[in-house]
Amino acid sequence: MKNILKIQQFSMGNQSSFFEELKQIIIDYFKSNVKLYKLNAYEKVAKVMAILFSSIIITILIFFLLFFLSISAGFYFATIFKSNALGFLMIFGFYVILLIVVIIFRKRILEKFITDKVIEQLFEEGENE
Repeated sequence: MKNILKIQQFSMGNQSSFFEELKQIIIDYFKSNVKLYKLNAYEKVAKVMAILFSSIIITILIFFLLFFLSISAGFYFATIFKSNALGFLMIFGFYVILLIVVIIFRKRILEKFITDKVIEQLFEEGENE
């Protein structure tokens, strides 16, 4: 009878340690998953920030390119019209028309393009790795 009680106590002890180990494995698994999700989120944020930063640099460079090109075009048209005011007014008119077109089509083209690019970068599944 004592042997049966010892066996039952031994198997109950094993069973409780098994559940304790299983509980610890499950806790470790969830902690690891949380860390993995955090790392993936940090990677995606870093990727979007890198794209944003490079886009800002490219935009600044394009701005200066267009700025000096506009000044050159203003002087070119000034020599054609023999008036600095008319030459630069023509460039001003071009930019006003361009601004109106951008305002009209900003939701359909510009905002959709930017939103699609950000979402594409966020949900990219490591194709570049």
